[in-house]
Amino acid sequence: MPLQYINEMLGLPELQLHKIVYMDAHQVHLEASPATDKQPCPVCHSEQYVKRDGRNKLRKIRHLAVFGRKSYLHVPSLRLACSRCSVGFVWSYEFVGPKQRYSRLFRLQTVEQALGSTAAHSARMQEAPASTVQRMHQEALPAESERLTEQAWRKAKTTEGLVLGIDDFAIKKGHSYNTGIHNLRGETMLDLLPGRKLEALRTYARQHPDFLALNPKAVVMDLAQAYHTWISECFPRAIRIADRFHVHGYIIESVQAVRKSVQSTLAPRAKAILKSHHRLLNPPADLLPEQSKAQLDLLLSFSPLLRKVWEWKEAFSRWYDYSPNVHVASLGFNRWCQQGECIDHDAVRSTLKTVRNWEDEIVNYHRCRWTNATVEGRHNRIKAYQRRHYFTRNRKCYKDGILIECNRHRSSG
Repeated sequence: MPLQYINEMLGLPELQLHKIVYMDAHQVHLEASPATDKQPCPVCHSEQYVKRDGRNKLRKIRHLAVFGRKSYLHVPSLRLACSRCSVGFVWSYEFVGPKQRYSRLFRLQTVEQALGSTAAHSARMQEAPASTVQRMHQEALPAESERLTEQAWRKAKTTEGLVLGIDDFAIKKGHSYNTGIHNLRGETMLDLLPGRKLEALRTYARQHPDFLALNPKAVVMDLAQAYHTWISECFPRAIRIADRFHVHGYIIESVQAVRKSVQSTLAPRAKAILKSHHRLLNPPADLLPEQSKAQLDLLLSFSPLLRKVWEWKEAFSRWYDYSPNVHVASLGFNRWCQQGECIDHDAVRSTLKTVRNWEDEIVNYHRCRWTNATVEGRHNRIKAYQRRHYFTRNRKCYKDGILIECNRHRSSG
């Protein structure tokens, strides 16, 4: 193939290829030089008084693969001098940084692979040392995180009817947690703060005026009192919505508590069947296949109490799905609570006490129908990131990595 076509494949218009130095089944070495004769002086920015002053040894630069082989560019390290400024300098190439052995395009591709997987995987793909790829990844994190975060905040500030999602995820379950702030409309993660206690949340608000400058229409969160207190202080006019799936989790827990109490009273065969298929009680019946529906009918036939609490759970799902407005939803919520009061079980009474305490926040779902479902999916992404990177001791790198992981799919440019 003629050298000019190889030059076009490499995408380096500033270089002019001279010859193929060496090529085998795994790598190709190309000799090149600058396409121009002079370069402006870094002091006076003029080429008029610049002249070449010799050259050092060739620089060997790793570039993107060509023909399925690793490619290396051998370019001269030209010495230049400006007689006007009396300064000497070395030729600066656009495609590679000073004193670097990997081109910018190679670094960009390598970091992009590492962001989606691990440095070790990217190193295998590029046939480069893992330590080198790790260093490239760490160097690229701050700038990429800043770019994506700035983009996410700019969009949040200009979004009409902004809806925020607040939720925590575990670093070490039962010991330490982080709290994420999400733009549900923009499908981005705005920030990550350590802890989930009220004092930590208030400290964050004091230190970040950009957060207080937001004007959300609604904020979706679970039933943690700290979050509701914090949001009512920061955004008193925002609608506070109890996340549907967190609330539904309380109902399912009460169903399973009833199932366990019923299970202990059954014959061994019925007890084994109920225990092995207890998950059929959780999803809405409409989503089950026919075979599972038949199995569910068998489970419910074991106990009138179990059937009664399951029907109560199904009524709650229908209330969420079919209430047309807030007024009808409020009436339906009271009827559903009355239905639950007819069930004689401690778990049901405890759940009813909880949902009545949060009635306004639960009913507010019908004012602004948003949930934290995308946030929960993002938590799975974060947990996968933590496993891939075996956590990160450097807090800044840890935070930057998570923000990139959650926002890069929405980036432009």
